[in-house]
Amino acid sequence: MMRRILVLATLALAAMAGALAAQVSFPPTTPRFQDVVRLAQDGYGDSARIVIARMLSRMTKTDTAFPEALYTAGYVARTGDSTSALLKRVAVEYSSSPWADKAQVRLAQLAYGNGDMADVIARVTRLFADYPGSPVIPTAALWGARAAFEQQKMQQACDWLTRGLALVGDDLELRNQLQFTRQRCAVGSGVQMAPVVPETLRAGPPPRPAPDTAKRVPAPVPPPAAPPARTPASPWRIQVAAIKDKAVIRRVAQKIEAAGFTAYQVPGPGGVTRVQAGPFATRAAAAAQLAKLKRAAGGSPFVTPAP
Repeated sequence: MMRRILVLATLALAAMAGALAAQVSFPPTTPRFQDVVRLAQDGYGDSARIVIARMLSRMTKTDTAFPEALYTAGYVARTGDSTSALLKRVAVEYSSSPWADKAQVRLAQLAYGNGDMADVIARVTRLFADYPGSPVIPTAALWGARAAFEQQKMQQACDWLTRGLALVGDDLELRNQLQFTRQRCAVGSGVQMAPVVPETLRAGPPPRPAPDTAKRVPAPVPPPAAPPARTPASPWRIQVAAIKDKAVIRRVAQKIEAAGFTAYQVPGPGGVTRVQAGPFATRAAAAAQLAKLKRAAGGSPFVTPAP
């Protein structure tokens, strides 16, 4: 019985950690490159790619801004393969630039979305060795640990999470994500998670009243209160795909999570599963993320009300 509780607790923590681990995308910092990213986010991806291509054509490879320009081109690339190719150039050809470590993290995130956990682990290992003082170490530790957990490399995952927490600084959200994910280390090391017990039950059952032979009139039982109306927490989502193949469903869901969203699987007609991303409080908020999800997962994503 206790073993079953331990397994269920481990699975629950894994699922919640995956939902909470948001992608930190490290956008460009130079204003002209920020304008390119903003153009793509506004739904003009083709125009953004043309603009950055022209910038690159006018620059020399020795220009100090060239690595960031390449990184920006990867940021707005049409496909995951194009993004990966451009980021690899930054990581390999410009390994001493301020964008090489960020490119490695982005490559690790892409590998996680593609289900290649071994590549995630290899890239995070390389980043720790080549850029030990990098500010992206905590983010790399989070993604590397998730991949290591998938590969059952518990000790490596826990060591990375400890290192990430030591360097996370004032980023409270990232610190919370690292601490939450690190709970799996306690479960994996054999510490059983006790179920939450209500305060009223912790001291044992209440004492039974002394028997009373006198006849008593039972107090009237009030009618049960009507359950409160349930308000959906996220009324809008983005539907990314509608597919039957379970392996494809898993890959698409991983890409959604790698892009920083929660993946939902909604049963549809004829055995089809609708793979959706969210949550979004408004339709406008969902529409603003369409371009990002299209880059991350492909297809023709569209906004839809949550079930």
